[in-house]
Amino acid sequence: MTGEDFPTPELAQWAEVWRETRGLTYDLLHALPYPIMNFSPDPNFGTLIRQMRHTADIQACYIAAIASGKMDFSSQPRQRALERSKEDLAAYMRHMDTLLFTTLRELTAEQLARPIEWREGRVTLLQHLMWLLEHEALHHGMWTFYAKIADLPLPESWKRTWACEWWRPTSSRT
Repeated sequence: MTGEDFPTPELAQWAEVWRETRGLTYDLLHALPYPIMNFSPDPNFGTLIRQMRHTADIQACYIAAIASGKMDFSSQPRQRALERSKEDLAAYMRHMDTLLFTTLRELTAEQLARPIEWREGRVTLLQHLMWLLEHEALHHGMWTFYAKIADLPLPESWKRTWACEWWRPTSSRT
């Protein structure tokens, strides 16, 4: 196996979609100035940077579940100090991505076949990974909402990916 090889074609395909989805998260993180990252539309919602940190912390739970066979959100690290720096947060996210891909590449046949226990029951590894991907995409929707409320600029990658025609300034709409 080369460094980019995954044990199954399905995992390789999933990894490519993860790279694209997480890439959008990195694009948004890099596009917004740090003071804007502390915006939240409501005191009960996390700030943009807290939500981005949360996605990486949740990713750590998913990785641990792949190793243990059991999903445990109580082990979420909550690395709140990372919210003080976009650069530190991006490095943490890159570390989680590297750890995730290393974990997937090193799976044994037994681990590939083993279900992962959730409160709702047992799921396959691929379903587990799809839920991680869905979690990230859910936050993309939330962040788009935050950006619209605060009139924040979305990166071009977001406009292309999500076809955000509504994002043009009001005066340029036809």
